[in-house]
Amino acid sequence: MKLSRRSFIATSVGALAVARGFPAIAQSGPIRIGCITTLSGAASILGKPQHMGMEIAAKKLNEAGGILGRQVEIVVRDDQSKPDIAVAAVRELAGDGVNIFAGVLASPVALAISGIAEELDAVFLNAASHGNNLTHENFRKNYFRVTDYSAMRISAASRLMAEKYPDVTKWGAIIPDAEIGRSTMSTFQYGLPKYHKELNNQEISINDPVVVKFGATDFRNAISTLMSSDIDGIFIGVGGGDEVGFLQQAGQLGLSKKIKVYVSSGSDFQVAKALGKRTPENYWSGHHWYFGAYQDNPVSKALYDQYVADTGDKFPDGFIGMGHTAITAIATAAAKANDLSTKALVGALEGLTFDGVKGKVTLRAEDHQALCDVNYVKLGPDDGEVGWKVSDFYKTDGTDLAGPATPGVAIKFQ
Repeated sequence: MKLSRRSFIATSVGALAVARGFPAIAQSGPIRIGCITTLSGAASILGKPQHMGMEIAAKKLNEAGGILGRQVEIVVRDDQSKPDIAVAAVRELAGDGVNIFAGVLASPVALAISGIAEELDAVFLNAASHGNNLTHENFRKNYFRVTDYSAMRISAASRLMAEKYPDVTKWGAIIPDAEIGRSTMSTFQYGLPKYHKELNNQEISINDPVVVKFGATDFRNAISTLMSSDIDGIFIGVGGGDEVGFLQQAGQLGLSKKIKVYVSSGSDFQVAKALGKRTPENYWSGHHWYFGAYQDNPVSKALYDQYVADTGDKFPDGFIGMGHTAITAIATAAAKANDLSTKALVGALEGLTFDGVKGKVTLRAEDHQALCDVNYVKLGPDDGEVGWKVSDFYKTDGTDLAGPATPGVAIKFQ
């Protein structure tokens, strides 16, 4: 998806209200916000929408007068999903006066940036990474996460599978050899048996996951292992282009004919958009934001309507919503603090509640984790023009799924 030639502007009611409340002060140059995300390689299909969401929010803020009377400029850098490249980009921008950063897909990249944020006197709002460690054992005070994370997302997926598919009791999994893979798998291994026992009073089995290299392109060996296993459901922990490649090859090699349901940690609509009629049946994808679940939310509706008007695409990715949410959080915190210094922003963000595309979002004061809804969407093949369809969705409040705040201590499932 690409931006049109026209200005790409979406209305954020919450951000607009904040912007209109800003005092008129003299311009002193634009507020530069560093967008660190993946714009090349397999994960770029997620990073580009994330960047787009930030640009949408910034342009609407600028229409309304900016933040504290200053215009907002998004300065983007491609992290290539590599921590060292991300750190170099953050250091470069910090040396040029940037103290606010947002974005990032991969958990190792988020961990690397959070580790240097205090040293650089910067604040970092993570708009996608799901690693449990980021708000637990590796928590840093200048780090905030504005979306749900593995403990929330995969707990919701576990409950969803137990509710919708009580007869699917033999599970396999494929995950990347990375922190996000380990985080999602440990949550699934805990959550799925728990909810099956609570809801269905039955035992289930989960095989050890098939582990693949992050950024893999050939999944034949993994598929062969899954084909030979006695399973009827698969948890997918790989994402982005990796997930597209896995499901495409799974269909070609016959795995999808064997499997009753797939549930993914989430690539939003990217798998369906890439595979079209080859999208497997009963494929549930985690979404950072599913617009169809928030038609009565003015922030969501305005963002969706403008996106469709400017692109013609009726299915914006959730990463757009989370990029938008990060900028909305920054604008709201700046208005609360009446200050753009890092110390003031960190203080204002802690415990902040604001209106986002998924309704009310609270950044928990103890560990800076967003308490918000979790979204899943059921996708499948269709004979229509686009070749795929949405057949169901699942929205649940993730507050109770977030678990207790344990900054500095690893999450424990019990």
